[in-house]
Amino acid sequence: MSLALDSLVTDLIFESGDGLDPEVLVEALGGKDELAAQQVIDPDMQDPRFEMELSPSMPFRRRGERRLMIADSRVAPMRQDPQTETLVPLDLRPAKARLIDICKAVPVRLGRLFALGSWGDAVWVAHNYRDLRGICLLGWVLDPMTDLSGRRRANPLGQNEFEEKLMSYDKRLDELDDDAIRECLQGANVVEEDGLIIVDVLEADGTWDLQRSLDLETELAAIERFSTFVGAKSIAGKSDKSKEAGSKEAASQAAKAPPAASAAKETPAAAPANLPALRATKLGEGLLIIFPAERFDLEIAAALGKKDWDSILVPSDPINGAQKDLLYGTGAEFIAPVEFLSECFVQGKPLNKAQFEESATATKDGTKTMEVHFPRFGPVTLFARPDGSRFVCSHLGDSQHVLDAL
Repeated sequence: MSLALDSLVTDLIFESGDGLDPEVLVEALGGKDELAAQQVIDPDMQDPRFEMELSPSMPFRRRGERRLMIADSRVAPMRQDPQTETLVPLDLRPAKARLIDICKAVPVRLGRLFALGSWGDAVWVAHNYRDLRGICLLGWVLDPMTDLSGRRRANPLGQNEFEEKLMSYDKRLDELDDDAIRECLQGANVVEEDGLIIVDVLEADGTWDLQRSLDLETELAAIERFSTFVGAKSIAGKSDKSKEAGSKEAASQAAKAPPAASAAKETPAAAPANLPALRATKLGEGLLIIFPAERFDLEIAAALGKKDWDSILVPSDPINGAQKDLLYGTGAEFIAPVEFLSECFVQGKPLNKAQFEESATATKDGTKTMEVHFPRFGPVTLFARPDGSRFVCSHLGDSQHVLDAL
């Protein structure tokens, strides 16, 4: 099958069941003459690899659901150079209107408009907000370099890890409610009518900038709001855009405040009293940050995962300028104490002593190590020393390398 890249694709995922009347579908798609001028693709009639390479829909699609893709090569290519240009300079409003009419006429679970060969959708039409987030999470669930918690790995996931992530897909969709998902759609045009949710990122003249789609899908996937326990309702605060809006409002209010209040606002907050300091030491060509127990918890682990050093360091930490250059430039590994083995997880379950003793590797000084998952951060190495102390470290390489650095 010869397909023209940068064709405009109308993508339809139908609800399962016997409610799809072929004659009604053909009529909704514009009639036989219109369909004859386009390429109708039934991915289920092809080799399964065809859909994965062209536009994956698994595991979003459920058993019994069909899919049709209608590629309009008459407008291809829509851009002079699809590899470098993000703006599609066509008025896609008529195509959007046709998509809405189709979704009203036949039982479509999710309708989309996109450019063949490019990632990102110009228009979504769905019946519920959960499906909108579901299509955006396909990038995460199918990425072999991103783990269960949404953290990028240096090496591909193992088969068990990848299967565990696939199994968690539906549960991840339970973590955000409709209000939270709506909040993530602030950068798009959203309309609800006749039981449909219509979302687009088209400009006022109907042109489409793919970068807006990618930004919206990142916002809607909300990977940074993944719960520590897969499927648990998220209790995170508002999205970054909402926070930014709140910050702007607060700044506006501060500007209106009396001078004395403004002066007080500019005074830096004092560092907590008697806070034990972080330490930094060399780890090969990089840096290892050593946390005392009083400075490490799940919130700090989450900040480490985001490399948010500004929220971790305090002025009293003895980290010099050269070390900060490394920290903010190339990042750093960390090591921190944990009290219980069960604070770490293996295959989604708390680690127990029997598992650890069976799977751990011993170093020359008797320290036992094992790769585990630490909540809110991701994969770490667990160290258990002969004296009973335990640590987790983000360095996943040679354990002896870390012990020598300490």
